[in-house]
Amino acid sequence: MKKLAVFAIIVLIFGTVSPSLVDRAYGQNDPSILLRIAVQADKQIVNQLDRVYGDQIPNNLQILYDKGHRAVYSLDESLPDDIEKAKQDFLLAMNSFMQISRIISQSSEKVVVVTVSDKSNRNLTSEIDRLEKYVKTLEKISKKYNADVESDFIKIYDLIQELRIQINNGYGSYNDVINEIKIILDSIKNDIRESAIKHRSDFIKRFFDRLLDRIDKQLTKAQDDGIDQFQIDKGHTLILEIRELLSKNQIHDAKLVYGELKELMQNIGYSIRIT
Repeated sequence: MKKLAVFAIIVLIFGTVSPSLVDRAYGQNDPSILLRIAVQADKQIVNQLDRVYGDQIPNNLQILYDKGHRAVYSLDESLPDDIEKAKQDFLLAMNSFMQISRIISQSSEKVVVVTVSDKSNRNLTSEIDRLEKYVKTLEKISKKYNADVESDFIKIYDLIQELRIQINNGYGSYNDVINEIKIILDSIKNDIRESAIKHRSDFIKRFFDRLLDRIDKQLTKAQDDGIDQFQIDKGHTLILEIRELLSKNQIHDAKLVYGELKELMQNIGYSIRIT
């Protein structure tokens, strides 16, 4: 897995993934390597975004990440039946993540929050137009993650309309309204972030669920093959423990127990492979 992580990082640093590169990875007769590389790259990008931007991820990067993350999910669904679709999903995911990495390396710019100054030469209408465009994009992102923020967006649109009326009248408390919008936007972004974290958590849970089902079948086969019953029972116990931890959203602890399960399966002669 360390080699896969290095491969993913190299791809993100040095450029676009080509179909020939995917074919070489697939040439190892293990199509699941594409999923492992993509999942690792996804984690690397999430860590990079969190490290650089925290909870203020620029809109263009958030859109790119959503695109890549959905491709990773589609890749998981494509395997093992539709290899060509899996390759396309892999290319889409890695190229999206590569673009994010390139943008981050070229600029340290944070999310731009629209502000309105009292300077007479400021084009207030243009500023409000950009603000409204940003809000609409953020609203689309919130729907992708099913964030419960509809009422907050209604408040923002009402405040934007109030700003436009004030501008048309030639006077108003512009800064007060803008500050109120910023407070609501900060709340919305926090809610979206929490929903996005839950979305990624759900993805990991689905991934583990499929994997544990396969291991459970391997243990049944091991019993037919005459493997020591104590080892088989221990394997089933570890599977139950992992499922219990996942149900409590204790993903880190579930991964630790999975490491123990993986070692047990290797010791009794069964490798764990994603197919």
